[in-house]
Amino acid sequence: MIRKAIIASLLIAASLVGPTSSNAATPVNVCIAYDLGGPGDRSYNDAVLAGLTKAKKSLNFTFEGFVNDGSDHDRDARIRAMIDQGCSPILVIGSGYAKLLRNLSIEFPNQQFAILNDASIANLNVTSLIFADKQVGYLAGSAAARVSKTGKIAVISKSENTDLEIGFTLGATTANKKIKITFKNDDSDLALQAKSLLAAGNDVIFSAIEGSDNEIFNEVIKYNSSKKKNVAEVGLITIEPDQYLTVTANTKKYLLGAISKRVDNAIFDLVSTSIKDQPILNVLDADLGIYGRRYGISGGDIELLIWAPKLQALKATMAASIRIAAKL
Repeated sequence: MIRKAIIASLLIAASLVGPTSSNAATPVNVCIAYDLGGPGDRSYNDAVLAGLTKAKKSLNFTFEGFVNDGSDHDRDARIRAMIDQGCSPILVIGSGYAKLLRNLSIEFPNQQFAILNDASIANLNVTSLIFADKQVGYLAGSAAARVSKTGKIAVISKSENTDLEIGFTLGATTANKKIKITFKNDDSDLALQAKSLLAAGNDVIFSAIEGSDNEIFNEVIKYNSSKKKNVAEVGLITIEPDQYLTVTANTKKYLLGAISKRVDNAIFDLVSTSIKDQPILNVLDADLGIYGRRYGISGGDIELLIWAPKLQALKATMAASIRIAAKL
């Protein structure tokens, strides 16, 4: 996959500590509290690091990354250490930091924080960086419904995502009013979920989980390898960088495409505004007082990546869906 290859190549050259600029002015020092596992996860940690490495080519700043053991105690200690050494902003990755960051942002009101993939903290010194899940869902639903031969499509996620599900339903039913959609919101055996969906006749699965979804893809491969000739082939649609897959020359045809969240653009945005000492204060929730930025299609921050020929043949039709989704 092209975008995965780009991220991987950037990571080979990158280290957890960005080089210090030779300019006389002291550059902004961005500190990153990685999600569990740190770089090498082929997901958001890698995407953020790749984004920082890319931004470093044109912006004057330094960056440091910190890996934790996943406990609140260790996360708290590491973020406090970042504050002590003058990091600004401090970016945390994932909603797992939300409760801790809410308390720290109150305790340190002059410290600038940012959180990726969460918009629940109502403090002015916290910038929430999120992606328009309704647009993501619409693109996936539109693609799935147009490609499906059985008229049955499904979504697998580990928890309910209302915006994504609303978008998926709208995109799918706009493309095909008779389409049947199944949502699986379960943190249990992903392979078992996929197997049951395939047995029920769903020929397109949209994976909306974080981390590896090889369990799902492996079931798709096994199904296609053993199905009868007159039975519809099954395809998978994913989200980048939410998931990663092991794809071979023989199995890539079962990967229809992906909805790409341009984390690199969000990182560039955060760093460039920090250098200017200008916080990102778009209103995300006026009632709760949550600020930051929601990234979507119109800014080039959500893209539809097409890989399978059957979806490529619908490229012109999907262009219209992209224009509609951008308005959500």
